[in-house]
Amino acid sequence: MRHTLLFAFIFFTSFALNGQDFYGNGIQEVRIEFAQKNWDVMLDSLKQANPEARLVATAWVNGQRFDSVGVRYKGNSSYFRTRNETLKKLPMNIKLDFKKKGQVLKNGQNTIKLSNSFLDPSFLRDPLSYEVIRKYMPAPQCNFSKVYLNGKYWGLYVNSESVDNAFIKKHFGVEGGHIVKCDPDNWKKVRSQTGCPKGENASLTYLNDNAGCYDAFYEVDNPSAWKLLINLIKVLNKTPDQIETVLDVDQTLWMLALNNAIVNLDSYNGSLSHNYYLWFDSANVAHPIIWDLNMSFGGWRRDFSFQEMTDDQLIQYSPLAEFENLRRPLISKLLKNPLYRKLYLAHLRTIVKENLTTGQLMTRAQAMSKEIDPWVKQDSLKLYSYADFQNSFDKSMKSGPDNVIGLRTLMTKRADFLAKHPLMNKPQPVIADASASKEGLKVRVTAKLTSATRGGWLYYRAKQQYAFKKVPMVDDGTNGDIAAGDGIYTASVETPKIKHWYVAAEGDEGAATLPEHASFEYFKLD
Repeated sequence: MRHTLLFAFIFFTSFALNGQDFYGNGIQEVRIEFAQKNWDVMLDSLKQANPEARLVATAWVNGQRFDSVGVRYKGNSSYFRTRNETLKKLPMNIKLDFKKKGQVLKNGQNTIKLSNSFLDPSFLRDPLSYEVIRKYMPAPQCNFSKVYLNGKYWGLYVNSESVDNAFIKKHFGVEGGHIVKCDPDNWKKVRSQTGCPKGENASLTYLNDNAGCYDAFYEVDNPSAWKLLINLIKVLNKTPDQIETVLDVDQTLWMLALNNAIVNLDSYNGSLSHNYYLWFDSANVAHPIIWDLNMSFGGWRRDFSFQEMTDDQLIQYSPLAEFENLRRPLISKLLKNPLYRKLYLAHLRTIVKENLTTGQLMTRAQAMSKEIDPWVKQDSLKLYSYADFQNSFDKSMKSGPDNVIGLRTLMTKRADFLAKHPLMNKPQPVIADASASKEGLKVRVTAKLTSATRGGWLYYRAKQQYAFKKVPMVDDGTNGDIAAGDGIYTASVETPKIKHWYVAAEGDEGAATLPEHASFEYFKLD
């Protein structure tokens, strides 16, 4: 049986092409017209009284008109601190089908999210981070939009694709399931949570079986999702050996490795433990999705005591940071498993090799910066000066109580730190000559594994929406293996259960996968 290598993002090329006018390359344009002259005061009042309430307006997105859209201010720190500093450039959320159902962008998205580059004088942290992440797991598209409000240029905003049903359809090939937003919706409520064990934001720490003890930390799309979420949390904390029944473990390992590599501490990995989604598929397995990266690359630098981390602490952020931290069970529980830990380090090694040590990250950053430069210069409402934007690669900036480290200052030194780190230089097994063939009612996968002293694994699934399952590969002359001890490993799976597959090998100190970007990249049976 012939096999071909596919990338997850290839399946929906038509989506990418149709949506390219807004989420593709280039700087987009959003124009909003409010009937009220005091629209900013009204939006402010709505944010204070009911954060989900919206003001009706007319919008033009790259020239396409949308009537009766709903506009609201969004965000927590990016809104409140900006407003308290009397600056007008506030983050916005625009719902295109607010009054007219079916009013969506060409790729199916019905919401536009515009960020004001809070704590990011470079404007690049969101789009640059997403560009890296999309190489390894599903993640939103992100670019830049020129925004005009009632005819006035309001500045350059960062435009991020929503994690919604259209996003799920594009990346997982199905509609439905449940989306859980793992981000406290009201920080005052979170901090004053009573009648429940003390929570730890959206850390997936087990409290009890009462959904009311979690509703300050997570936002569900349907009440039935609480049962799925609490079951995931309980398995993770109490029976982690069963975690693959409720969680896409490999996608989670990629998320943790990406957060670590780019020092994205305004995330699950950091002190606030938020800014990600969980999508539950029809098998009730959760898939994590990274979200909100404006404070990646060390933009958020508060440790678990909320003390500001030094530049050197950011640069030398450990590959196994929070390994012993029970307040972060996705890290401390998963990475206690030797295979998961080795795969996590293999993923981290790949990210570092392909983006940091090659210099590709900074090459892309410079290209993006050059493209947006004229529009940043014209942006009179930006949160930093034009000089700060020009110096944002190599100079730390002061913003209220925070110091924002320069992109190149951090990542050039971090690339060197990680490349030389002992954990990044452990011996790894080698996988070659992987192939699949149909034999009767089963598919047999064969691969040559070198230095796989702890064995090999075949990962497989039947449909794009599901997480991969695994079975051991053997080199003992049984289960289809021709000769024992020849380094050729095999495994067989019933034909209906396998359409996509990849191979992993485990050595004493390291692990490897083929393809290297698995599970986002994989082989497909024809």
